[in-house]
Amino acid sequence: AADVPEADDASPEGSAGGKRRLAGKEISDLRLADVVVLLDTVPKYLRAMSLAIRGMYSFQTEFVASFTALQQELNQEASVFRVFLVPLALEVVTQLMRFLDNYVSKDFDIWARTIDETARGAKEYQILFHCLAEFFEHIGRDLVKYPKMIQEVRQALVGETIKFQREAGILGITSLVKDDVFVSLLFVPEVDFYAAPLVHGGERQEFKKPVVAKDPFERAVAAASAVEATLVPVVGKFERLLRDLADFSADLLAELEDDLGASSAPPPPPKKRDPWADFGKTKEEIAEDRRREEEEEAANAPVPLDPVSQAKLEARRRRHFDVFGPKAHWMLRSCRAMTAMCGNIISDLVCVPAPEPKDYAQKWLESRQNAAGQDIIDVARAATENVEITDAMDP
Repeated sequence: AADVPEADDASPEGSAGGKRRLAGKEISDLRLADVVVLLDTVPKYLRAMSLAIRGMYSFQTEFVASFTALQQELNQEASVFRVFLVPLALEVVTQLMRFLDNYVSKDFDIWARTIDETARGAKEYQILFHCLAEFFEHIGRDLVKYPKMIQEVRQALVGETIKFQREAGILGITSLVKDDVFVSLLFVPEVDFYAAPLVHGGERQEFKKPVVAKDPFERAVAAASAVEATLVPVVGKFERLLRDLADFSADLLAELEDDLGASSAPPPPPKKRDPWADFGKTKEEIAEDRRREEEEEAANAPVPLDPVSQAKLEARRRRHFDVFGPKAHWMLRSCRAMTAMCGNIISDLVCVPAPEPKDYAQKWLESRQNAAGQDIIDVARAATENVEITDAMDP
């Protein structure tokens, strides 16, 4: 695995923490509320991706050659979603609960003493979210070729295409649509029921569900349209969401280090004493060695702040903790809701057949690079020691 350079875009140092603070991106109550909304949106986007792929591979038809060709061509990208992208995104967001636990389970005094752990967690997730965004940027580029193939399906089934376009227009007039990027899923059998809450956002009384596809021809048009109208735009939206989370983590790290005196550097390894170091020495020599070690530790210890500066630092830390703590409970709730949906999202992708070659997803994972020419997966692996996340990186 390649080493992570200190000046790379994926690292907080390369983002110039001081400049971020000058940009006015403080960790305010309003900013934290936006992050809660972002975390609430994560499972919706991932479920939309899984449902669009499920709609493509939950049935087969021999009557529409262009749709069969689309299924075969999309199989490689679908396997990347099934084997790697979706499981890793789920794991990174659900494991965020461990980071939030610093604010939820600890009182202020304990959090202040362990503030370096919080800084290391912010640095870790800034890199992980950034790497995830780069992966979704790459898969978004791979999906650019499919609208042309989807248009061939529509041209072969003009009547069915016009029907669904008309139904979508009527839905927009007669029903409350919170996000129209999910509308195309409503016409696909087996996924329409799960897509409805994504469309109306819980306002059932203002929503009238349209009729789903009834035969293989209508189903082919509906499934193909869901790839263009839902899967492709949702991948782009999710990439931007991940970049927003990465920016938030970077600004949080900057505040912890620049304003609150935290350090994201790895903790020093535990000091091990050689059990044979004192063998053959007199008591005076042993005492002299101990004194020399204590003087060396005292010389390397950080210089304590004067009482006034220490009081100001404690006040800033208390203000940060009081602002972040309440919103951390809401973020934790969002992560737990994500955990509850993991099984449904993963099960949607079970119908994806094995690609050709069978190790396509693994090769795709290992070959994606960032703007600096580094393997993205190596940057991500170097950023975390979380076992669950590292396991998701090695499907």
